[in-house]
Formats: sequence, C-alpha cells, structure tokens
Amino acid sequence: MTRSEEMRIRILDTAHELLNTDGRDAVTTRAITSALHIQAPTIYRIFGDKQGLLDQVALHGFSAHLATWTGWTPGTDPVDSLRQGWDMHVDWGLRHPQVYSIAYGEPRVGSSSPAADAIDAILRTQIEEAAAVGVLAVPVEVAVSMIRAAGVGVVFTLLAMSAERRDRTLSHRIRESTFAGVFALGTPALDHGGAAMQLRQQLAGATVLSANERALLGDWLDRLAAPLP
Repeated sequence: MTRSEEMRIRILDTAHELLNTDGRDAVTTRAITSALHIQAPTIYRIFGDKQGLLDQVALHGFSAHLATWTGWTPGTDPVDSLRQGWDMHVDWGLRHPQVYSIAYGEPRVGSSSPAADAIDAILRTQIEEAAAVGVLAVPVEVAVSMIRAAGVGVVFTLLAMSAERRDRTLSHRIRESTFAGVFALGTPALDHGGAAMQLRQQLAGATVLSANERALLGDWLDRLAAPLP
C-alpha cells in the first residue's frame, strides 16, 4: 500500500468515526486534521472537497460492512441471494443512519452517490443471474429500480420510527411484495416474462444476429416482459 493510499484510508476511517459518533456536522477539516496531525490541503488533494470526502466515506462504510457480513451467499439461488442482500442492506442502513443518509438521502438530479452506484452494481449482477435462469419477470433496469426504491424507502421509514416501535417484519413484507412484482416464481401469468428475460440475457452472445437485430429483439423482449396496462 502506498503512503498516499494509507493516508486516504486513515482519513476515511477518521471521518467515518466522526460521522457515526457525532453526525455530519462533526466531519470538519479541522477535526480531521487535528486527529491525524495533517494539513488541510492533504484532504483537498485526495478528495477534492467536503462532498467528495463524504461520498467516499459512505462508500468506505458500505465496503467495510460488506467485508464483515458472512450471511450473504451470492452465486447460489439468485432470488434467495437477493433476499439476503436486501436484509443486509436494511441492516446497514439502520446501524449507520448518518452514512446511509449520505448514500441515499440527498437529491441528485440525474446522478447518485458512489455508494449507491456500488450497491446498484451488486444488485444488477444478482438480477442478471435471476434473468439467466428464467425467473425475472421485468427488464433488468426496471427490477433494479423497483428493488432499490422499495429498499431505500423501507430503511428511511424504519429510521423515522422510535426504536421501540420499529417493526422489522415491515421490511420482510415489503421485500416479498416487491419481489412478487419482479420475479416469476411459479406464477403462470408471469411465465412469459421470465422466459423473455431469460432470452434477453442470452442476446449479448448471439453472434448470429447483428447489433441492430439484437437491439430490436431486446426491445421486443422488454415489451413482452412489461406489465400489462
């Protein structure tokens, strides 16, 4: 590890601790430089500005949580894996509300935070695996958006409740309700959607078709998988 990378991690660890202990307002240049005995330009050189630092703190916090979570088993049953991932996501948000608020709580027109993008990438991979085995009933991007919207909504709803009123079964109910609209799990009415999305995942390697033909067929399959009006 280079000295620059070592300093970057030290700053992130310090900022993460300040954020979790005393809130966003505690993450100041003065607090970090005092704790680490460094100069302010070091922070600006690595992170650009305070928002850049906060964004990386959120990503750092999620990565640390992911590295220590042993209950998630990606690569097995994709829907079961997504259930585990959902529960992990909710747990992270409830344990670290300040960090979670940076990742998801600030409106960004046309973009999202690095932490949210990293989580979406994991989610998308799992959904693509579900599509490959024929259990996805809607297009991949629609599934990502539905699960992200529902999951984030659950976390902020639970955070708004006092600890004694917080009912974690709410998360499970919304998870299963959302999954029922995303996956074709033994429901005859959704079988055509699962088949369409399974074929959609195989298009990238279909060299017998031209790029234009793959794009056209992909559009047709997305429309077949879309919910009926």
